[in-house]
Amino acid sequence: MLSIPAASSKPGFWLGLTRLESDIPRIVAEAVRIAEIPSPTGDETARALLVQELLQDALGQSKIDSAGNVISVLIGAQDQPGTVILAPLDSWYDPEDHTVVDVRPDRLTGPGIASHAIALAALVALARTLRQQKIQGLGDIWFVATVGSEMSGDLRGVCALFPWLPSVATRVICLQGPGIGRLDHWSVGTYRGELTVWTPGGHCWRDSQRPSALRLAMQFSQEMETLPKPAVPRTLYNPSKLDSGDAWNMLPSKAVLRFELRSDGETELQALIRQTQIRASQLCKGLIGCRAELRQRGFRHATGLFPDNPLVTGTRDAQMWAGLTPRLGASSSDASVCLHYGVAAVTIGLTQTVGLETHQESLELESLQSGLRQAYAVLIQVSGRAPE
Repeated sequence: MLSIPAASSKPGFWLGLTRLESDIPRIVAEAVRIAEIPSPTGDETARALLVQELLQDALGQSKIDSAGNVISVLIGAQDQPGTVILAPLDSWYDPEDHTVVDVRPDRLTGPGIASHAIALAALVALARTLRQQKIQGLGDIWFVATVGSEMSGDLRGVCALFPWLPSVATRVICLQGPGIGRLDHWSVGTYRGELTVWTPGGHCWRDSQRPSALRLAMQFSQEMETLPKPAVPRTLYNPSKLDSGDAWNMLPSKAVLRFELRSDGETELQALIRQTQIRASQLCKGLIGCRAELRQRGFRHATGLFPDNPLVTGTRDAQMWAGLTPRLGASSSDASVCLHYGVAAVTIGLTQTVGLETHQESLELESLQSGLRQAYAVLIQVSGRAPE
């Protein structure tokens, strides 16, 4: 990985940066267009077509693969290693939402503008800049917008890039909208579970002796809350959604509990998963006509890069050069899959954000310039590195 002095000494570096910064009004306009196309996980096609069109205009070619990812490449020097830069295509909000972004001189407000429309617009802008302003000595750079990164997607898009991705690149940069200054180098181990409980049901008064599916699901959740969990590595249980019941006076005959287990340690995560499975299997023991089923809805391993890894230290240098204060941390993102398969990856944020994943999600435009500067510098550092 190039140092900042080496990267910034490359002919064309400063002209490219100037071009990128002058492109901010266009980046904002394209981010608004992207955000105003709802793209819920599993239904990203409409947004993918727009991003494909934008990358086609930026690089002269672009395609949508069989998984739905948008992929384009800027061909570089044959003797240089390749680099992949990613941004998520899917959004957290539903197609029924009335998606309009409020554009003001100092901020953009609207669902999905930070998570992650601004990252997609930045991905396109970086591609456009590097094609228009050639910088010698860079390897191939693959620009990829991935499906299935949010909610129930279980990183389906980036998973579909393997085993192809390691054949073209050994370094990955993941762009996300929120969290300027973040430098996530570790994948949080994650298990997303869904517990479904069935019982005979009945009338709450006449059949009050019968089990309630809702109460059983709540009992399971309480048992999970009270399980001992280490503080180091950090490990937690989070119940996220409980659906059950119809009429006021009826015993719920079905309950569905969605929850997540997280840990910075793989051993601790696996131990907690095992305890979860045991409690789910024993929940309805001895209860006639009752059944509980636990299903895995998502999984990500706990793994990552140590702080002294060249990709981490180089990214930190680029952030400081851009005037940011780096914050090393962990997250659950497309980088999780790359790290699991031994491909070095980091996740960085582009803007200062408030109200994340609400209809008042807002990003501060003043922060965007520094966010773009760090992304540009990191991309030059990584794609200009010596052969490995």
